[in-house]
Amino acid sequence: MLTYICRRLMIGIFTLWAVTFIVYGLIRSMPGTPLTIQQDMVSMDNMMSEKQIEKLEKQYRLDKKWYIGYWYWLGDVLQGELGRGINDRRKVSVIISERLPKTLMLTGTSLLLTYLLCIPFGLWTTAQSGKFRERALSTFLYVLYALPTFVAAVYLNLVLAVRWDLLPLYGSSSEGFNEMSTLGQFQDILAHAALPIFCLTYGSLAYYTRFIKANMMETVQQDYIRTAKAKGASPARVLIIHAFRNSLIPLVTMVGLTLPTLLAGSVILETIYQWNGIGFLFFQSISGREYPVIMGLVLMFSAMTLLGQLLADVLYAIVDPRITYS
Repeated sequence: MLTYICRRLMIGIFTLWAVTFIVYGLIRSMPGTPLTIQQDMVSMDNMMSEKQIEKLEKQYRLDKKWYIGYWYWLGDVLQGELGRGINDRRKVSVIISERLPKTLMLTGTSLLLTYLLCIPFGLWTTAQSGKFRERALSTFLYVLYALPTFVAAVYLNLVLAVRWDLLPLYGSSSEGFNEMSTLGQFQDILAHAALPIFCLTYGSLAYYTRFIKANMMETVQQDYIRTAKAKGASPARVLIIHAFRNSLIPLVTMVGLTLPTLLAGSVILETIYQWNGIGFLFFQSISGREYPVIMGLVLMFSAMTLLGQLLADVLYAIVDPRITYS
């Protein structure tokens, strides 16, 4: 196992280098630079002179070819530095760390709700397989899974925020948030997070419920399930103790694959709701050509994806003794 993990880590390092190299070349090929974008957003009186622009280009190595600039960036990363934002002027690590808790609040809550609901739904649909109630729920979940989250977000905004004025339209907090009581702050955050969390949850809930049911339907056809029924075990015991426990293997391995989603958030949903998380930061960074921030986020996303895949493989070997990587 240790040899396998070391080999995967070496492959992962090479993959990280390839991904960051390609992405750096792509973002440097986009029209405009952070300085030209910044110039377009200020008034004529505040525009920088050519000498100031040249000085800043040299300072942020924008005057060099992209492949040379990449090696400078990689050198900083190897020294533990992600650089500084060009427009923000703060360290990239600080910029990311400020947004990360808000994304974790959305994605963590969504993931918790998904697992709390999908397991009983999956067991119930398996027990009620073929009945009208099960078919109705399965059809409803299939429709939810097919509905894009950004479409649902727009319609929910129109109904709940615009027409009925029940929930805030956008943002992560209201004006005067710091003057609210602790309970008021909690309620305000909950009101702003309700719609994004719902949109993040329903698609995952539909997918995981169908995933559990598909694995359970295959498991209940096995010989040891028939044996348990023949010995007089109750339907609930057969379903939960015998069938569900052996269906956990593929579900457990999927936990590792959710790691990148936890940290990356949703670019589309966070942008729609202007939720100041990692996804919204990524959108803002691309719009403003913030090369250091984009590269810091890409590095984090790529590393989490590779670690998640490795974790999924390790968990698979742990829960299923038949699997070995020796």
